[in-house]
Amino acid sequence: MKFVYALAVVVWAASAVSAQVVRGTPSIALPALAAPHLSAPSIAAPLTAIPELRVLGVPGPGVTPAHIEAIKALAIQTGSAIVIHGSRQTGFSHHTGKPFTPSADLNLGVIGSPDKIQSIQWDGPKIAVASVEDAVGRGHLVVAPAPVQLSGDIGLLQKYARRWRTDEQLTKLAATPASPKFRFAVIGDAEPGRFWFSRTLFNLPGVFWRLLKRADASRPDFILQLGDMVSRGTVANFRAFIRGLYLVRPKTPYLTMIGNHDRHKPHGITNDRVYRTTFGSTDYSFTRGGWRFVVVDSSAGRITWPQLAWLAGQLSPTVPTVVFTHIPPAQLSEWTDWGSMKGAGGFKEGSEIFMRLMSANKVARVYMGHIHGLGTLERGGVKYVLSGGGGSPLYPGPKLRLHHWLSVEAGPQGLVETVHAADGSTFPLR
Repeated sequence: MKFVYALAVVVWAASAVSAQVVRGTPSIALPALAAPHLSAPSIAAPLTAIPELRVLGVPGPGVTPAHIEAIKALAIQTGSAIVIHGSRQTGFSHHTGKPFTPSADLNLGVIGSPDKIQSIQWDGPKIAVASVEDAVGRGHLVVAPAPVQLSGDIGLLQKYARRWRTDEQLTKLAATPASPKFRFAVIGDAEPGRFWFSRTLFNLPGVFWRLLKRADASRPDFILQLGDMVSRGTVANFRAFIRGLYLVRPKTPYLTMIGNHDRHKPHGITNDRVYRTTFGSTDYSFTRGGWRFVVVDSSAGRITWPQLAWLAGQLSPTVPTVVFTHIPPAQLSEWTDWGSMKGAGGFKEGSEIFMRLMSANKVARVYMGHIHGLGTLERGGVKYVLSGGGGSPLYPGPKLRLHHWLSVEAGPQGLVETVHAADGSTFPLR
């Protein structure tokens, strides 16, 4: 009989005592599954014996229902929390570079590499996670049997974030009457800074929430936040942000987009699973008052070919359009060149085609964050507006250093922006 292996990570947490961590990585042999429709192997008690068995996180594209059933069976056998990580969650093999075929590939050696189990321990030397919550925040999938109690699991985040999901907010917006002339608000980066010195030297505590209150009080049709809500996209950080929304309770439909800090790690192509679980799609569009609004995800430092194809289908030179994306294209060198590092502050992959699409379709505005400040540039007949001063540290750089939000008047004649600074002053954006 062919055997496949999975790794058990034991996390016991009774409700009345603190969590105990058991070190070590025993190998557990499981019979192979021949096809995805087959049930999980019968290892111990039936699944119904533990009704509180919980699947935490969002299954990645390489995880099938059969995988989940087998991991559930292993969790029951061991009484442990089982973590699926790595290639299976991303949907392609880091070893071959090829996508998995979910209907055929049921090898449970997904915890580590296909040919050798790699340890994942809470304090292990190869892969270290502080808790089950942190594992979920990193984009892993966790199956945990009772009586494990997780103070910050992603299911609780989903529950309290439901009202702030993009589809819920768009439904709220669609239910309000629209007119040919209307206003919307734009607020840039909100994360307060990862490091104490940046928060101390370049930031004002709580400024984002004060700006959000003022924007909401102005009663625009909607507010769009340009990404980087949190310093790093973990469950705990997003829970804190959602708590802030409940305290402010904006009445205006509040829309979000993903920034690089809203991913698990702010640099490179890391997982965005917690953001998606909390708010929904990272690429979306909607219409209002005869205008089209398009949100494009550049948070991984790129806009891919599938995204560009989707974007091209959203644009038309006959429809007035506004595009929002977090990271500026690298060609906006006044903002993105960092000394000899040309374009380092912008996204490069897909940037040239992105800007061609903007020009060819006569896009009225492109609003961006990422660089913490305020400025405007024009390229190919398109006005690019940098508005990254929503509350993040205002580092020195070639732009106006100003915590602010934008009020935008939209109508048949175009767009007119007013800058609202944190000190209460206002001035037109030129």
